[in-house]
Amino acid sequence: MSSRLSSIVALLLSFLGGPKEDAVTAPRVKSRANTTMGQGISELKFVVSPESWRFIAYCFFWFMCIFAIVLTKLVTVHILAAGPKVPGDTCGPFNQDIPSKGIVPGEGFDFATEGHLVNTFGFANICANWDYSPSRELTAMVYPLFEYSLLIYLCLDFVLVMVSYYKNLVEDWYWSLMKIFFPIEIILCSWFRMIFVAIAYVNVAEHTAGFMGLQIVLIMVALQNTAYVLATKTSYSQVGGLKNTRLIAICYIIGNIAISSVKLYFTIYVVRFGAGLPWTLEPSIVPGWVVGKFVDFIWMLFNAVFPMIIAYNRSKTEKPLVFTVSMENPDFIEEDEATVGEATGLL
Repeated sequence: MSSRLSSIVALLLSFLGGPKEDAVTAPRVKSRANTTMGQGISELKFVVSPESWRFIAYCFFWFMCIFAIVLTKLVTVHILAAGPKVPGDTCGPFNQDIPSKGIVPGEGFDFATEGHLVNTFGFANICANWDYSPSRELTAMVYPLFEYSLLIYLCLDFVLVMVSYYKNLVEDWYWSLMKIFFPIEIILCSWFRMIFVAIAYVNVAEHTAGFMGLQIVLIMVALQNTAYVLATKTSYSQVGGLKNTRLIAICYIIGNIAISSVKLYFTIYVVRFGAGLPWTLEPSIVPGWVVGKFVDFIWMLFNAVFPMIIAYNRSKTEKPLVFTVSMENPDFIEEDEATVGEATGLL
């Protein structure tokens, strides 16, 4: 099985690499522009910091969230409160039947206290702001800014680790870890768009599964990024040198694993059973917040706020990647040779 997979990968790489060295390539007719070939710029060079792209990705994530929140508050909440256009219509979001809360099918409801995710999780998480039209459709149009930025970062970070491995900056275990993480992150990041397809008020479990995928990606990125700092023995003067850098990194990893374990546990429960864990609906130490909301807030700090700050600082203090792009010179023929070829049907 592994040999067959290796053969497929080799075949794909061979195809992407274009024609072989001994292959017959399509020649080009010499022109005035060709006579100056090699006298000017013969290759392109790009300098980019993966951490800059990570910072941009988090900026777009929060832009998407703010966009959805503003749109929901300005438009969506009023549509939900007004109820269906046809009185008594139970289609769409007006399908809830919770007599204990005074919610009946076919009537409007309050987004903040009676939304579908509120009745499942006990609070309206960030995801609730793109659960209903028109916020869902318009936020889906903004989402690619975040998705593509994060995908670009994941690819750049993978290249960074690859180069670091070949330069003996990281050990085998970290490079092996990245080769496992990378495809998983790409897939889960791409599947996050399912939150706009699997609608919360139709199937809360399927909707939550898409968000759970993003949670896993953000956790993996935060942990592998911090592990890279430890693996490369990086020292930041802003925090007092190598010793403090390593102490903060270890504390961050431990804290993130602790809060993420709890967060993923009750997210997986919702995906499996379509309802929130009873203890997550209990009041927390913060007045007015249930336990689930408190855990969600701490988790967001560790995986969407702190990483944004870390990414900005790393982008200003670490060496970037340098990409050099060039191409082999084509084969040339004289114009009369091309004419002969056309006449004989060879071209």
